[in-house]
Amino acid sequence: MFAPIMLATLATCAQIERENIRFRLASGYQNYRANNGKVGRKIGSVKTSEQKQEEYKEVIQLLKKGYSIRNIAKIVQCGVSTVQRVKSEFCL
Repeated sequence: MFAPIMLATLATCAQIERENIRFRLASGYQNYRANNGKVGRKIGSVKTSEQKQEEYKEVIQLLKKGYSIRNIAKIVQCGVSTVQRVKSEFCL
């Protein structure tokens, strides 16, 4: 009989704490932006399409020849996810 009351009380406390954390984070972001702070990726950290095409030209060539994604990843020594991203961007 005591356990359900205790669990409900602890669940309510946890919910209130999550809301407080969310509020503090949001107010911190607002304060940072108000003082001319920039949130997000730094300029230049994202490669342009031309940079990717130059960097992964071997991957693109092998994709056009019909090699499998896993074989290309082994040949070029990069991740399978990288090959999939290059395929979706350049070979559709």
